[in-house]
Amino acid sequence: MTAFAYRARSRDGRTVNGVRAAASEAALARELALESLFLLKAAPSQAARSRFRGPRLKRKDLIAFMLHLGSYQEGGVPLLSALEDYRLPDQPDVDAAIMDLRRRIEAGSSLSEAMEAYPTLFTALHVSMVRAGEVSGRMDEALHEVVKLVEWEDEFNGQVKQAASYPIILLVILAVVVLVVSTFAMPAIMKLLLDLRVPLPLPTRIFMAMGGVVASWGWLMALLVVAAVAGCKAALTKPGFRLWWDTRKLGLPLVGGLVTKIALSRFATFFAAQYRAGIPIVQVLRECQNITGNARLGLCVRQIREGVEAGERLGVMAAGVGYFPTLVVRMLSIGEEAGNLEKTLAKVSLYFDAEVRADIKKFFQALEPLLMVVMAGVIVFIALAILLPIYTLIGSINAPVR
Repeated sequence: MTAFAYRARSRDGRTVNGVRAAASEAALARELALESLFLLKAAPSQAARSRFRGPRLKRKDLIAFMLHLGSYQEGGVPLLSALEDYRLPDQPDVDAAIMDLRRRIEAGSSLSEAMEAYPTLFTALHVSMVRAGEVSGRMDEALHEVVKLVEWEDEFNGQVKQAASYPIILLVILAVVVLVVSTFAMPAIMKLLLDLRVPLPLPTRIFMAMGGVVASWGWLMALLVVAAVAGCKAALTKPGFRLWWDTRKLGLPLVGGLVTKIALSRFATFFAAQYRAGIPIVQVLRECQNITGNARLGLCVRQIREGVEAGERLGVMAAGVGYFPTLVVRMLSIGEEAGNLEKTLAKVSLYFDAEVRADIKKFFQALEPLLMVVMAGVIVFIALAILLPIYTLIGSINAPVR
């Protein structure tokens, strides 16, 4: 969907200007025709052109939007009125998208169906949670659950940024040192040494070769990196490759455990929220397939659902898929037998949230000394590349003449 700034004319000759989201200019013309408006001119709005895939909301704005809808629903105010009252004139592309949500609902779509048209504004998980609220008739609770999820994601990203700040600073310092030395110091020193025909030691020759490769083929290296990134993104859209990659990712040291815990925390949080809303287990599991963020774990959830549909117990199927930790399997079994899956999964979610925070801290604590060693090694290598030929030059000058 793209936000178009358009100019149209009504049947009485009045000119109408506005911004509206549509799949294409032709789709916009058809929508305006239904309102007795003839499209004269349309172009992507300036705000929409600055965004590559569609309108976006910052997390704090998304939280405010969901709180607005949840409060209106809790107060018994119709959803259409809630959407009409929420305007963002400083973000015309988002404002147009929200008004398009209202038009879609007026045309007979549900809120979750309208949200699916804007994947850059709402994730599949947000849509699934809203859909569950529509099914259960507890829309206000579903919207507040979305708010909790977005707040959790915001807090998690903040923790990652805080933990990653020191390693990033070290990497920037290292890059600046290498750039300054290779650009300013090394060329002048090398020119002097070559003019004096001083034998160059191995570290110096390696450093010069690396500099020559970067100077001659740096553009190609950068192009290859961009092509590799684009190729990986394209490959990840293929279900087979995505399943292979996500499976390998779960086996990586440090990272694999963190990915698993984040996915299972989402699974437990979503499962508990939907089960509390009165959604049947099979339906909840169907929705949970898309919220783990990992294709392998999503396949595991699907296998669990198929087993439950066939009459197997939830805990037995979770144990059989092989990727669920023992803690999750036991808690699912206990909750299923005691009839309090909601409370049990809430405890699992809290446990994994704490584990994720601890693992992030451990990961970056392990990364910092590794980066320090790498940084020290690079600096020592550069120092040897510069100082060894200078010492050779000084030695040749001080050597007795025969």
